[in-house]
Amino acid sequence: MCAEDESKGQVSRRGILVSAAVTAGGVLASTPVSGQTPATGSAGQAARPRPPVPAAEKALKDQKLVQTIPIPKQSGRGVLLERGQRVKVISPRGKQVGDFFAFARHSPDEFIAPPYTMTWNNNIYLKAGMPMITNYGNQLVVLEEDTTGPNDLIWPCCSGRQKPGKPAELPNCRDNMQAALRAINFPVPVHPELVHPHNLFQNSPVNVETGELEFYEPKSGPGDYVVIRALEPVVVVVTACSVPTGVVNGGEPKELLMEVYG
Repeated sequence: MCAEDESKGQVSRRGILVSAAVTAGGVLASTPVSGQTPATGSAGQAARPRPPVPAAEKALKDQKLVQTIPIPKQSGRGVLLERGQRVKVISPRGKQVGDFFAFARHSPDEFIAPPYTMTWNNNIYLKAGMPMITNYGNQLVVLEEDTTGPNDLIWPCCSGRQKPGKPAELPNCRDNMQAALRAINFPVPVHPELVHPHNLFQNSPVNVETGELEFYEPKSGPGDYVVIRALEPVVVVVTACSVPTGVVNGGEPKELLMEVYG
């Protein structure tokens, strides 16, 4: 989530909260929550086959908790996962966005990329059962369970207003992602400015009528979580979104928690 741009987000002028979903026929249908007449969906290409997704709770019961990783507010942590291992990202107090990054173990320059995930799944939101796709077009991890949603794929990683030769002015997820990689001795990508997150728990829908990006508090309550399974050996980083005020993190930045199962 881009911290320096959060203040630009506003509720729709009509006050309509819009959600989108792909129907069984591959049609993108939009439904206003407010009870307004739904907009006509547009035909879309059917999503590609997804990897098999076992029941996440059963899968976690069959695996052991091997590591617990607290993520303090406005910071990030990383972990190496083998194929088949799972990470559970928990929002202990709720209403906190988590920027999720994953890198192929063989190269820091192959990483999950939101545009590829969106087009592969034919959806602008990340939902349970959907794989996350790299900039090389490979499935790297899959979201197995999500107790709340939605998860944003549009907003880029915040940079704290840094530019070449100019350090960041604010805590930000780009710097926190790089610090987390260095802490586990994994190389930082050559161009970290090109690495953007899958924004867990972020509630920023697109207004179906105007195309504007809207902001609302996350729907996550205390203890809500997602479960993500590694499809290949990966490096996972989760940063606790640094936005200090406004609705994105429910008024204040908070901690997150990672649990690793294997």
